[in-house]
Amino acid sequence: MKTKRDLFDEVYRRYGIQTSARFHVNLDEKMSDEDYQKSLNMYSKMPKLFEKLDKEDGKDEQRN
Repeated sequence: MKTKRDLFDEVYRRYGIQTSARFHVNLDEKMSDEDYQKSLNMYSKMPKLFEKLDKEDGKDEQRN
């Protein structure tokens, strides 16, 4: 069984994402394998989401 600490460490290793959520949860809290994978999947989508938002922001600036 994995912990939230394991999750945040893996998210950083895989995607370079650091989150302040580390400061708001018990890092030793255990997670089911299913919850761990769901959370990891969510974080895996964030870089593409940020890229899309950056592109949309650029379009708005070009219109002004």
